[in-house]
Amino acid sequence: MKSLVQDVDQEVAESESPSQVLWKEGKVESQQPIVRSVRNRLQSLLVWGFGISLAFASGWWFANKQHEESEKIVLPPAEKNATSDAMKITVQPVQFRSVRRLIDAVGTIHGFEEVSISAKTEGRVTRIRHDLADRVAPGELLLEIDRTDAQLAVEQAERSLQAELAKWGFLQVPQPTDDLNNVPTVVSAKLRADLAKSRLQRMLPLYSAKAVSLEELDQAKSEAQVTESDLSNQLLLAKGGAATSRLKNADLAIARQRLQDTEIRVPTPSMPTRQEEALYSISSRLVSEGTMVRPGMELFRLVLGRTLKLRLAVPEIHSSAIVEGQEVEVRTSSQATPVAGRVSRISPSIDASTRTFQLEVEVPNEDHRLKPGGFARASILVGVDDDVPTVPVTGLDTFAGINKIFLIVDGRAKEVQVTTGEQNEDWIEIVSPSIPRGAIIATSAQRLLSDDTPVLIRSSDSSSNIETTDPTSTETSDSESTP
Repeated sequence: MKSLVQDVDQEVAESESPSQVLWKEGKVESQQPIVRSVRNRLQSLLVWGFGISLAFASGWWFANKQHEESEKIVLPPAEKNATSDAMKITVQPVQFRSVRRLIDAVGTIHGFEEVSISAKTEGRVTRIRHDLADRVAPGELLLEIDRTDAQLAVEQAERSLQAELAKWGFLQVPQPTDDLNNVPTVVSAKLRADLAKSRLQRMLPLYSAKAVSLEELDQAKSEAQVTESDLSNQLLLAKGGAATSRLKNADLAIARQRLQDTEIRVPTPSMPTRQEEALYSISSRLVSEGTMVRPGMELFRLVLGRTLKLRLAVPEIHSSAIVEGQEVEVRTSSQATPVAGRVSRISPSIDASTRTFQLEVEVPNEDHRLKPGGFARASILVGVDDDVPTVPVTGLDTFAGINKIFLIVDGRAKEVQVTTGEQNEDWIEIVSPSIPRGAIIATSAQRLLSDDTPVLIRSSDSSSNIETTDPTSTETSDSESTP
């Protein structure tokens, strides 16, 4: 309104005559009342126009409001539905199925046999025949050590043995049971003893006939005794020579063994029954060509990998349930599918510090996918039970450590606290109490249910009742929309 008055003043100023200008400057005062009356009249016209517009708008709004109210259809009050207090839920039946009883344990995978190959003799490595990850058969050559010193030692032992055999006239190394009476020194002593003995026998009749003196008879007796003692001495010396020959022969065998030990070969396992299971794999090579090795120094590590052993620590509570031959599912982080094995050995004692006992599981590894030393999880199958009651995972309500389900009986929910057993992604076993066949349970809105709550089973495939991941919000909206 103020802007409108300013516009009017501007128009009046533009149309002012010189006399009016003089009047504004105070020189002419006779026209001042006329201008003031014109301004007041314009202001009143503007106020009246705004009031008329406001009244017209109010009348139009009230007229439209009455028209809308007249077009509404007034429905009679709805009668109370008998199911207005019922909670809409989804249900599923209790299923009876066969359940496999499993005992879970963790452990480490080991090779069927793991061997550490060490040096037996001293020397320098001259050649390496195999390297890491090679598969080698029993008796195959792995490494060679310098043979020069060992060959010289063998030759020295052979010469020493030959000298001892030649000294006593042995054609070969005599055994402890061999007769040494044919040794030349023994034979010579025996001949002298026989001669002295025959001389003594001839002199006895002559002494009786007084043909020889007593002194000659005593001398003959002494010669017979001396030669007999010499025979015994030569026989003892021959036995000592035979023993020395056997000793030098043992030295020769040691020298030959040291020469043989310069070749490091794959050992021959005795436990595998099939020849293909006896193939070793080289898991580590610890020396290189030119290395100076000493007795006891580790050279290679070998493992039998066609069949592996999984060692598990199982709680003692399961000691009576596990027997040899039971099936085992072995899972590792490197394999997506489990590998089947079987229990092969069970420890007869329990570790008092951990209250567990050890068992071994044989795991076939024909394609060498599993690696010894890896971590594995095992499920031991100890039995299968039939007709075990199970409920869907969505049918179990857990709160504050209490598990419960709601059985639907005659249109009402019945709360039952349960003890669970085996479970997977789809179902859970009910251990107690006993669930009758044909029973159905609530699978939604368990937090809104209580004992003896009336329920209304809704169709799970209805397009108007789509379940969400929040059963509380879904069931609340359904109960509010119930007439």
